[in-house]
Amino acid sequence: MKKWIRALALLFALTMVAAACGADDAVEDAVDEATEAAEEVAEEAEEAAEEVTEEAEEAMEEEEEEAPAEEEAAGYAPGSPECVAPADAGGGWDFTCRSIGQLFEDLGLTSNVVVTNQPGGGGGVAFADVAANRADNSDLVIAASPATAIRFAQKQYTGLEADQFRWIGAIGADFGVVAVPADSEFETFDQLIEAVQADPASVVFGGGSPVGGQDHFKVLLLSQELGIDPAAIPWVAYDGGGEAQSALLGGEIQVATLDVSETIGNEDLRILTVMAEDRVPGMDDVPTTTELGYETIFPIWRGLLAPGGMSDEAYDFWVDALGQVEASPEWAAAREENGLSPLRLLGDDFQGFALQAVTDFRTLSEPFGLVAE
Repeated sequence: MKKWIRALALLFALTMVAAACGADDAVEDAVDEATEAAEEVAEEAEEAAEEVTEEAEEAMEEEEEEAPAEEEAAGYAPGSPECVAPADAGGGWDFTCRSIGQLFEDLGLTSNVVVTNQPGGGGGVAFADVAANRADNSDLVIAASPATAIRFAQKQYTGLEADQFRWIGAIGADFGVVAVPADSEFETFDQLIEAVQADPASVVFGGGSPVGGQDHFKVLLLSQELGIDPAAIPWVAYDGGGEAQSALLGGEIQVATLDVSETIGNEDLRILTVMAEDRVPGMDDVPTTTELGYETIFPIWRGLLAPGGMSDEAYDFWVDALGQVEASPEWAAAREENGLSPLRLLGDDFQGFALQAVTDFRTLSEPFGLVAE
Protein backbone atom coordinates (compact mmCIF):
# COMPACT_ATOMS: atom_id res chain seq x y z
CA MET A 1 0.00 0.00 0.00
CA LYS A 2 2.87 2.42 0.83
CA LYS A 3 4.56 1.59 -2.53
CA TRP A 4 1.32 2.43 -4.33
CA ILE A 5 1.02 5.78 -2.53
CA ARG A 6 4.67 6.67 -3.29
CA ALA A 7 4.14 5.88 -6.99
CA LEU A 8 1.08 8.09 -7.18
CA ALA A 9 2.99 10.87 -5.41
CA LEU A 10 5.84 10.53 -7.91
CA LEU A 11 3.40 10.65 -10.84
CA PHE A 12 1.77 13.78 -9.43
CA ALA A 13 5.16 15.46 -8.87
CA LEU A 14 6.40 14.68 -12.37
CA THR A 15 3.19 15.89 -13.92
CA MET A 16 3.57 19.18 -12.08
CA VAL A 17 7.19 19.47 -13.30
CA ALA A 18 6.15 18.72 -16.88
CA ALA A 19 3.55 21.43 -16.75
CA ALA A 20 6.05 23.94 -15.35
CA CYS A 21 8.93 23.12 -17.77
CA GLY A 22 7.03 22.72 -21.02
CA ALA A 23 6.99 18.90 -20.76
CA ASP A 24 10.20 18.04 -22.65
CA ASP A 25 10.84 14.48 -23.88
CA ALA A 26 12.80 13.41 -20.78
CA VAL A 27 10.12 14.50 -18.49
CA GLU A 28 7.48 12.88 -20.69
CA ASP A 29 9.43 9.61 -20.60
CA ALA A 30 9.69 9.80 -16.83
CA VAL A 31 6.01 10.51 -16.60
CA ASP A 32 5.24 7.50 -18.80
CA GLU A 33 7.42 5.25 -16.64
CA ALA A 34 5.85 6.51 -13.44
CA THR A 35 2.40 6.05 -14.90
CA GLU A 36 3.13 2.46 -15.84
CA ALA A 37 4.57 1.78 -12.37
CA ALA A 38 1.57 3.34 -10.71
CA GLU A 39 -0.81 1.28 -12.85
CA GLU A 40 1.04 -1.92 -11.96
CA VAL A 41 0.97 -1.09 -8.25
CA ALA A 42 -2.68 -0.09 -8.49
CA GLU A 43 -3.52 -3.49 -10.03
CA GLU A 44 -1.60 -5.24 -7.25
CA ALA A 45 -3.39 -3.15 -4.64
CA GLU A 46 -6.78 -3.92 -6.18
CA GLU A 47 -6.04 -7.65 -6.11
CA ALA A 48 -4.87 -7.39 -2.50
CA ALA A 49 -8.00 -5.45 -1.59
CA GLU A 50 -10.18 -8.14 -3.18
CA GLU A 51 -8.37 -10.83 -1.17
CA VAL A 52 -8.86 -8.85 2.04
CA THR A 53 -12.55 -8.39 1.21
CA GLU A 54 -13.00 -12.12 0.55
CA GLU A 55 -11.25 -13.00 3.82
CA ALA A 56 -13.42 -10.52 5.71
CA GLU A 57 -16.60 -11.96 4.19
CA GLU A 58 -15.52 -15.51 5.09
CA ALA A 59 -14.76 -14.42 8.65
CA MET A 60 -18.20 -12.79 8.91
CA GLU A 61 -19.87 -15.99 7.65
CA GLU A 62 -17.96 -18.07 10.21
CA GLU A 63 -19.02 -15.69 12.97
CA GLU A 64 -22.65 -15.98 11.85
CA GLU A 65 -22.40 -19.79 11.88
CA GLU A 66 -20.87 -19.76 15.35
CA ALA A 67 -23.38 -17.26 16.71
CA PRO A 68 -26.18 -19.79 17.49
CA ALA A 69 -23.73 -21.98 19.40
CA GLU A 70 -22.50 -18.96 21.34
CA GLU A 71 -26.08 -17.88 22.04
CA GLU A 72 -26.91 -21.42 23.20
CA ALA A 73 -23.86 -21.48 25.43
CA ALA A 74 -24.93 -18.14 26.86
CA GLY A 75 -28.34 -19.58 27.78
CA TYR A 76 -29.23 -21.92 30.64
CA ALA A 77 -26.64 -24.40 31.86
CA PRO A 78 -27.23 -26.48 35.01
CA GLY A 79 -25.14 -25.51 37.99
CA SER A 80 -25.42 -28.31 40.54
CA PRO A 81 -28.26 -30.50 39.17
CA GLU A 82 -30.33 -32.65 41.50
CA CYS A 83 -32.72 -35.50 40.78
CA VAL A 84 -35.26 -36.22 43.50
CA ALA A 85 -36.53 -39.77 43.88
CA PRO A 86 -39.67 -39.43 46.05
CA ALA A 87 -39.07 -42.79 47.79
CA ASP A 88 -36.36 -44.88 49.42
CA ALA A 89 -33.47 -46.36 47.42
CA GLY A 90 -34.09 -49.48 45.38
CA GLY A 91 -37.41 -48.61 43.76
CA GLY A 92 -38.49 -47.42 40.33
CA TRP A 93 -38.15 -43.70 41.03
CA ASP A 94 -34.68 -44.30 42.44
CA PHE A 95 -33.76 -46.33 39.34
CA THR A 96 -34.94 -43.47 37.11
CA CYS A 97 -32.84 -40.84 38.85
CA ARG A 98 -29.70 -42.93 39.10
CA SER A 99 -29.71 -44.41 35.59
CA ILE A 100 -30.72 -41.23 33.72
CA GLY A 101 -28.61 -39.01 35.98
CA GLN A 102 -25.54 -41.12 35.30
CA LEU A 103 -26.07 -40.81 31.55
CA PHE A 104 -26.48 -37.03 31.83
CA GLU A 105 -22.92 -37.10 33.15
CA ASP A 106 -21.51 -39.77 30.83
CA LEU A 107 -22.82 -37.98 27.73
CA GLY A 108 -21.33 -34.67 28.89
CA LEU A 109 -24.73 -32.99 29.26
CA THR A 110 -24.25 -31.99 32.90
CA SER A 111 -21.72 -32.17 35.68
CA ASN A 112 -22.24 -34.36 38.72
CA VAL A 113 -25.94 -35.15 39.31
CA VAL A 114 -26.91 -35.49 42.97
CA VAL A 115 -29.65 -38.06 43.63
CA THR A 116 -31.81 -37.30 46.66
CA ASN A 117 -34.15 -39.92 48.12
CA GLN A 118 -37.08 -38.16 49.77
CA PRO A 119 -39.60 -40.79 50.89
CA GLY A 120 -42.98 -40.30 52.50
CA GLY A 121 -46.64 -40.23 51.54
CA GLY A 122 -46.23 -42.00 48.21
CA GLY A 123 -44.20 -39.06 46.95
CA GLY A 124 -46.28 -36.47 48.79
CA VAL A 125 -43.43 -35.31 51.04
CA ALA A 126 -41.14 -34.62 48.10
CA PHE A 127 -43.76 -32.87 45.98
CA ALA A 128 -44.93 -30.70 48.88
CA ASP A 129 -41.33 -29.67 49.58
CA VAL A 130 -40.62 -28.80 45.95
CA ALA A 131 -43.86 -26.81 45.56
CA ALA A 132 -43.36 -24.89 48.81
CA ASN A 133 -39.61 -24.30 48.79
CA ARG A 134 -38.10 -24.93 45.35
CA ALA A 135 -40.82 -24.14 42.83
CA ASP A 136 -38.47 -22.03 40.67
CA ASN A 137 -35.38 -24.23 40.90
CA SER A 138 -34.17 -24.81 37.36
CA ASP A 139 -31.46 -27.26 38.49
CA LEU A 140 -34.01 -29.70 39.92
CA VAL A 141 -35.78 -32.63 38.24
CA ILE A 142 -38.05 -35.25 39.80
CA ALA A 143 -38.53 -38.90 38.85
CA ALA A 144 -42.02 -39.60 37.49
CA SER A 145 -44.12 -42.64 36.61
CA PRO A 146 -47.80 -43.64 36.56
CA ALA A 147 -47.52 -43.65 40.36
CA THR A 148 -47.13 -39.88 40.14
CA ALA A 149 -50.15 -39.52 37.88
CA ILE A 150 -52.24 -41.81 40.10
CA ARG A 151 -51.56 -39.79 43.25
CA PHE A 152 -52.42 -36.56 41.45
CA ALA A 153 -55.56 -38.21 40.05
CA GLN A 154 -56.67 -39.26 43.52
CA LYS A 155 -55.89 -35.80 44.96
CA GLN A 156 -53.50 -37.40 47.43
CA TYR A 157 -50.92 -34.61 47.11
CA THR A 158 -52.87 -32.16 49.24
CA GLY A 159 -53.31 -28.78 47.58
CA LEU A 160 -51.29 -29.76 44.49
CA GLU A 161 -52.40 -30.38 40.91
CA ALA A 162 -50.53 -32.07 38.07
CA ASP A 163 -50.48 -28.93 35.95
CA GLN A 164 -48.51 -27.08 38.65
CA PHE A 165 -45.46 -28.99 37.44
CA ARG A 166 -43.66 -29.17 34.09
CA TRP A 167 -43.50 -32.68 32.64
CA ILE A 168 -40.17 -33.15 30.85
CA GLY A 169 -40.39 -36.56 29.23
CA ALA A 170 -40.57 -40.35 29.45
CA ILE A 171 -37.98 -42.58 27.78
CA GLY A 172 -38.77 -46.15 28.75
CA ALA A 173 -41.72 -48.48 29.38
CA ASP A 174 -41.53 -50.73 32.41
CA PHE A 175 -44.13 -53.33 33.41
CA GLY A 176 -45.60 -54.58 36.65
CA VAL A 177 -44.69 -57.97 38.08
CA VAL A 178 -46.12 -60.30 40.72
CA ALA A 179 -43.27 -61.58 42.88
CA VAL A 180 -42.85 -64.07 45.72
CA PRO A 181 -39.75 -65.32 47.57
CA ALA A 182 -37.77 -67.96 45.68
CA ASP A 183 -38.84 -70.61 48.21
CA SER A 184 -42.52 -69.63 48.21
CA GLU A 185 -45.27 -72.23 48.19
CA PHE A 186 -46.62 -70.49 45.08
CA GLU A 187 -44.74 -71.81 42.08
CA THR A 188 -47.09 -70.42 39.42
CA PHE A 189 -49.38 -67.44 39.05
CA ASP A 190 -52.39 -69.72 38.63
CA GLN A 191 -51.66 -71.30 42.01
CA LEU A 192 -51.64 -67.87 43.60
CA ILE A 193 -54.93 -66.89 41.95
CA GLU A 194 -56.57 -70.13 43.10
CA ALA A 195 -55.54 -69.39 46.70
CA VAL A 196 -56.83 -65.82 46.53
CA GLN A 197 -60.14 -66.91 45.01
CA ALA A 198 -60.57 -69.57 47.69
CA ASP A 199 -59.83 -67.17 50.56
CA PRO A 200 -58.81 -63.57 49.71
CA ALA A 201 -57.79 -62.82 53.28
CA SER A 202 -55.34 -65.73 53.38
CA VAL A 203 -52.71 -64.09 51.17
CA VAL A 204 -51.02 -60.86 52.30
CA PHE A 205 -49.94 -58.56 49.46
CA GLY A 206 -47.69 -55.53 49.64
CA GLY A 207 -45.75 -53.10 47.50
CA GLY A 208 -43.97 -49.78 47.32
CA SER A 209 -47.05 -47.57 47.40
CA PRO A 210 -49.90 -46.59 49.74
CA VAL A 211 -53.43 -47.91 49.37
CA GLY A 212 -54.59 -46.88 45.90
CA GLY A 213 -51.04 -46.21 44.71
CA GLN A 214 -49.33 -47.73 41.70
CA ASP A 215 -48.38 -51.10 43.20
CA HIS A 216 -51.73 -51.46 44.95
CA PHE A 217 -53.51 -50.50 41.72
CA LYS A 218 -52.17 -53.70 40.15
CA VAL A 219 -54.00 -55.69 42.83
CA LEU A 220 -57.14 -53.59 42.40
CA LEU A 221 -57.28 -54.25 38.67
CA LEU A 222 -56.67 -57.98 39.14
CA SER A 223 -59.35 -58.22 41.84
CA GLN A 224 -61.77 -56.38 39.58
CA GLU A 225 -61.09 -58.86 36.77
CA LEU A 226 -61.51 -61.81 39.16
CA GLY A 227 -64.69 -60.43 40.70
CA ILE A 228 -63.17 -60.23 44.19
CA ASP A 229 -63.78 -57.39 46.61
CA PRO A 230 -60.37 -55.64 46.78
CA ALA A 231 -60.98 -54.68 50.40
CA ALA A 232 -60.88 -58.40 51.24
CA ILE A 233 -57.27 -58.73 50.09
CA PRO A 234 -54.79 -57.59 52.78
CA TRP A 235 -52.41 -54.84 51.58
CA VAL A 236 -49.27 -53.57 53.34
CA ALA A 237 -47.77 -50.31 52.05
CA TYR A 238 -44.05 -49.53 51.93
CA ASP A 239 -42.07 -46.49 50.82
CA GLY A 240 -40.73 -47.76 47.54
CA GLY A 241 -40.00 -51.06 45.86
CA GLY A 242 -36.71 -51.60 47.66
CA GLU A 243 -38.37 -51.54 51.07
CA ALA A 244 -41.18 -53.76 49.79
CA GLN A 245 -38.70 -56.38 48.56
CA SER A 246 -36.98 -56.42 51.94
CA ALA A 247 -40.35 -56.97 53.61
CA LEU A 248 -41.18 -59.77 51.15
CA LEU A 249 -37.91 -61.59 51.77
CA GLY A 250 -38.26 -61.00 55.50
CA GLY A 251 -41.64 -62.75 55.60
CA GLU A 252 -43.76 -59.69 56.44
CA ILE A 253 -45.83 -60.24 53.30
CA GLN A 254 -46.33 -63.23 50.99
CA VAL A 255 -46.67 -61.51 47.63
CA ALA A 256 -45.39 -58.21 46.26
CA THR A 257 -46.57 -56.37 43.18
CA LEU A 258 -43.50 -54.55 41.87
CA ASP A 259 -41.88 -53.60 38.54
CA VAL A 260 -39.53 -55.35 36.14
CA SER A 261 -36.76 -52.78 36.62
CA GLU A 262 -36.93 -53.21 40.40
CA THR A 263 -36.70 -57.00 40.41
CA ILE A 264 -34.78 -58.09 37.32
CA GLY A 265 -31.80 -60.27 38.19
CA ASN A 266 -32.81 -60.75 41.84
CA GLU A 267 -32.30 -64.47 42.39
CA ASP A 268 -33.96 -64.30 45.80
CA LEU A 269 -37.29 -63.68 44.08
CA ARG A 270 -39.57 -65.79 41.94
CA ILE A 271 -41.46 -63.71 39.38
CA LEU A 272 -44.81 -65.41 38.76
CA THR A 273 -45.93 -63.15 35.91
CA VAL A 274 -45.15 -59.95 34.09
CA MET A 275 -48.24 -57.77 33.67
CA ALA A 276 -47.80 -57.29 29.94
CA GLU A 277 -48.91 -58.64 26.59
CA ASP A 278 -45.48 -59.71 25.35
CA ARG A 279 -42.47 -61.07 27.20
CA VAL A 280 -39.89 -58.49 28.18
CA PRO A 281 -36.09 -58.51 27.80
CA GLY A 282 -34.31 -60.06 30.75
CA MET A 283 -37.41 -62.00 31.82
CA ASP A 284 -37.86 -64.10 28.72
CA ASP A 285 -38.72 -67.18 30.78
CA VAL A 286 -41.52 -65.46 32.73
CA PRO A 287 -45.07 -65.77 31.31
CA THR A 288 -47.17 -62.63 30.89
CA THR A 289 -50.68 -62.15 32.22
CA THR A 290 -51.94 -62.07 28.63
CA GLU A 291 -50.33 -65.45 27.91
CA LEU A 292 -51.94 -66.90 31.02
CA GLY A 293 -55.38 -65.77 29.92
CA TYR A 294 -55.83 -62.62 32.03
CA GLU A 295 -56.77 -59.18 30.75
CA THR A 296 -54.94 -57.10 33.33
CA ILE A 297 -51.69 -55.51 32.14
CA PHE A 298 -49.80 -52.65 33.76
CA PRO A 299 -47.31 -50.63 31.67
CA ILE A 300 -45.19 -48.10 33.53
CA TRP A 301 -43.45 -45.18 31.87
CA ARG A 302 -40.18 -43.92 33.32
CA GLY A 303 -39.51 -40.21 33.09
CA LEU A 304 -38.89 -36.83 34.68
CA LEU A 305 -40.86 -33.76 35.62
CA ALA A 306 -39.80 -30.35 36.95
CA PRO A 307 -40.95 -27.60 39.30
CA GLY A 308 -43.66 -25.40 37.83
CA GLY A 309 -41.55 -22.26 38.07
CA MET A 310 -38.66 -23.64 36.02
CA SER A 311 -37.67 -21.18 33.29
CA ASP A 312 -38.46 -21.92 29.65
CA GLU A 313 -34.72 -21.99 28.84
CA ALA A 314 -34.06 -24.56 31.54
CA TYR A 315 -37.10 -26.64 30.58
CA ASP A 316 -35.94 -26.73 26.95
CA PHE A 317 -32.47 -27.77 28.11
CA TRP A 318 -33.79 -30.70 30.15
CA VAL A 319 -36.16 -31.82 27.38
CA ASP A 320 -33.26 -31.80 24.91
CA ALA A 321 -30.91 -33.52 27.35
CA LEU A 322 -33.43 -36.28 28.07
CA GLY A 323 -33.98 -36.72 24.33
CA GLN A 324 -30.22 -37.14 23.83
CA VAL A 325 -30.15 -39.78 26.56
CA GLU A 326 -33.03 -41.67 24.93
CA ALA A 327 -31.28 -41.64 21.54
CA SER A 328 -27.94 -42.85 22.91
CA PRO A 329 -26.64 -46.41 22.58
CA GLU A 330 -25.80 -46.24 26.28
CA TRP A 331 -29.48 -45.85 27.16
CA ALA A 332 -30.44 -48.62 24.74
CA ALA A 333 -28.06 -50.91 26.64
CA ALA A 334 -29.37 -49.79 30.04
CA ARG A 335 -32.95 -50.22 28.88
CA GLU A 336 -32.24 -53.75 27.70
CA GLU A 337 -30.42 -54.61 30.90
CA ASN A 338 -33.34 -53.45 33.02
CA GLY A 339 -36.12 -55.01 30.96
CA LEU A 340 -37.57 -51.74 29.61
CA SER A 341 -39.27 -51.34 26.26
CA PRO A 342 -38.59 -48.34 23.97
CA LEU A 343 -40.62 -45.19 24.61
CA ARG A 344 -40.02 -41.56 23.64
CA LEU A 345 -42.37 -38.82 24.85
CA LEU A 346 -40.81 -35.38 25.27
CA GLY A 347 -41.80 -31.81 26.06
CA ASP A 348 -45.32 -30.76 25.11
CA ASP A 349 -46.16 -34.29 23.94
CA PHE A 350 -45.35 -35.70 27.36
CA GLN A 351 -47.11 -32.85 29.15
CA GLY A 352 -50.34 -33.64 27.29
CA PHE A 353 -49.91 -37.39 27.75
CA ALA A 354 -49.30 -37.10 31.50
CA LEU A 355 -52.23 -34.78 32.16
CA GLN A 356 -54.49 -37.12 30.20
CA ALA A 357 -53.17 -40.03 32.28
CA VAL A 358 -54.20 -38.15 35.42
CA THR A 359 -57.72 -37.81 34.04
CA ASP A 360 -57.85 -41.50 33.08
CA PHE A 361 -56.58 -42.69 36.46
CA ARG A 362 -59.14 -40.51 38.21
CA THR A 363 -61.87 -42.29 36.23
CA LEU A 364 -60.39 -45.68 37.19
CA SER A 365 -60.00 -44.70 40.85
CA GLU A 366 -63.52 -43.42 41.44
CA PRO A 367 -65.24 -46.85 41.52
CA PHE A 368 -62.84 -47.91 44.30
CA GLY A 369 -63.56 -44.77 46.33
CA LEU A 370 -59.95 -43.64 46.13
CA VAL A 371 -60.39 -40.02 45.07
CA ALA A 372 -60.10 -37.67 48.04
CA GLU A 373 -62.81 -35.09 48.56
